[in-house]
Amino acid sequence: MTALVAVFEHAHSQIVKLSDARRETIEKASGSHIISELYARAGLAASQGSYELPLLASEVGLLEAAVVNLESYEGYEVVLCSGYELLATLSSRRTKNRPVRRVYGILTFVYGELGPMNSSTTPSVPGSEGPKNS
Repeated sequence: MTALVAVFEHAHSQIVKLSDARRETIEKASGSHIISELYARAGLAASQGSYELPLLASEVGLLEAAVVNLESYEGYEVVLCSGYELLATLSSRRTKNRPVRRVYGILTFVYGELGPMNSSTTPSVPGSEGPKNS
């Protein structure tokens, strides 16, 4: 998560510094517009006992674009190398795809029938199970 955000933020700052493009264009070209969503997903994943961050294919494309933009806009070599490492890791994980779902509007991995939080997408309130059949 830290490396991903660093790549997006650094790409944003370099494009702002060296380009006269519009703000919306810069945010999309750098990937910085999804950072808040990534933090929300990371928080949810951590609360479920996972340290994996689900990324959509389009978001991996944003990372690829951010790395290319860092090459073009004289990005720091350390951040650029982190971007390449992330892309290599994501490429190797393509064979381990897992479905995602929305929990409270946030994308998260599906953990199976009895995964974290019982894989429920709705909160469970004690005593709210309803009438019991006898």
